[in-house]
Amino acid sequence: MLRKLRMSKKKSPKEKTPVDLEGIDPQVYARRWWTLVALCLTLLGVMLANSSLNMALPLMATDLKLGQLEMTWVVNVYTLVFASLLFMAGAIGDRYGRKLAMQIGLGVFTVGSLYAGFIAQTGTELIIARVVMGIGGAFVMPTTLSIINNTFPKGERARAVAIWGAVAGIGMMIGSIVSGILLEYFTWHSLFYFSAAIAVIGLVANHILSHESKDEEEAPVDWLGGVFSALGIFGIVYAVTEAPSKGLGEMGVLIGLIGGLIALVLFVLWQLRIKSPTLDMKLFKNRAFSISSLTLTLTFLAMSGVFFSMSQLMQLILGYTALESSLLMVPLMLPMMFLSPFIPNIVKKFGARNTIAVGLFLTAVAFVLMSFWTKDMNYWNLFSVMIIMMLGISAAMTPGTNILMASVPRNRSGMGSAMNDTTRELGGALGVAVLGAVLSSVYEKNIAETASAFSGAVKDGLESSLAVALQVAGQLGPLTDTVTIAAKDAWMDGLSTASLVAAGIIFTCSIIAFVGLPKHQDKDSDTL
Repeated sequence: MLRKLRMSKKKSPKEKTPVDLEGIDPQVYARRWWTLVALCLTLLGVMLANSSLNMALPLMATDLKLGQLEMTWVVNVYTLVFASLLFMAGAIGDRYGRKLAMQIGLGVFTVGSLYAGFIAQTGTELIIARVVMGIGGAFVMPTTLSIINNTFPKGERARAVAIWGAVAGIGMMIGSIVSGILLEYFTWHSLFYFSAAIAVIGLVANHILSHESKDEEEAPVDWLGGVFSALGIFGIVYAVTEAPSKGLGEMGVLIGLIGGLIALVLFVLWQLRIKSPTLDMKLFKNRAFSISSLTLTLTFLAMSGVFFSMSQLMQLILGYTALESSLLMVPLMLPMMFLSPFIPNIVKKFGARNTIAVGLFLTAVAFVLMSFWTKDMNYWNLFSVMIIMMLGISAAMTPGTNILMASVPRNRSGMGSAMNDTTRELGGALGVAVLGAVLSSVYEKNIAETASAFSGAVKDGLESSLAVALQVAGQLGPLTDTVTIAAKDAWMDGLSTASLVAAGIIFTCSIIAFVGLPKHQDKDSDTL
């Protein structure tokens, strides 16, 4: 009888330990992975709009008679508006409903995309359409992560965030791939049609699958804080983006930088005073929150900086077409796509601190290896180094995002999501600005001797950029090969220097992460 009683207490092989849903509706939990698919699709649409226009600029410039300033604003205004409104959008989603904010954002984004594709006939109209898209995108990106945070219980949240992070991370590369394929067969308008189609699909999918959630305490929206944060981030991102081409002393850059810094100081002072802040400054006393924010910023600095130069490297140095370059970027995304869902298992075994520190160290090593590249490199040199870099970025980015979100109360998920997304945007802007400026300055210094042998348009062309230099060199007859080699060597030296700068930044960050992040697992978090 005793033996039978013991056997009866044993669980059936099919019987599973019940999951603590932490207050999540069982029906919401049952469709959680399909909800994640819908949210990631929505996120991808926003990311594509942020990274797919660079290859289309020549066609757009010819068709709409765009000047250089208009081309710059067509690309940059989306990021500027997008980054500036993230905190405001996160706060509105927390207060009035995250799904509602996301769906409205998708609708606004769709309207902007359709206007750009079907109606815009001038550079000004296209810029306005991009502003509208940026407003919509700002309401989409933070709310997707907020909804994930309120859809998955703690035990599964890390894996869901990892998948979300992988989509956010590869969005830049997918944008260049999609644009390369579309532009090979269609006009530049197809990029906006594609963005609108993805947004509409996301709108319908989330209407069916996503659930509504909001701050149970119904904290009021800090409108003044939102204005301060928008002005501050707009000014800083504008200055960082424009300084490499216009110089730090240019009036607009100075106004953006000084105005942005003043607005951010006012934002901090106001957040310390108000009862329901847009960003609780006390969170920065939490080492996990502050260091994960720094880690994400520098991770995206590395990604944006390297991807900014990849299209030039593949087309101008390796000689691939835009379409070939796009397709050859696909294998480079595979580590992030397939490894990210397994990062939470690595974190559980080795800890978030070790995982992040090692990931950043691998990224730094990849940048060091990049510094040895020459104009005689081939695709396999690129492939081997980028695989190491993607492994490192995946290991650092996934737990960094999860730690940041776990540090914020779930009822203020919009705040955490906005902070997470802002680190990505600031990191991206800094990466392009800093590494791009280093590359450009070294190139100009190295090409100066060759350019000094010429005058007028030839000299100016050689000094302006590698693309223009190769075009000019092709018209120099017997001197073509000599000038082409000099231009490529000068650019590769610039890339080497920029890579070493990036390696130093990321290596320093890996030390900070290893020393600063908590060593032991937090009882309230499955991320540390």
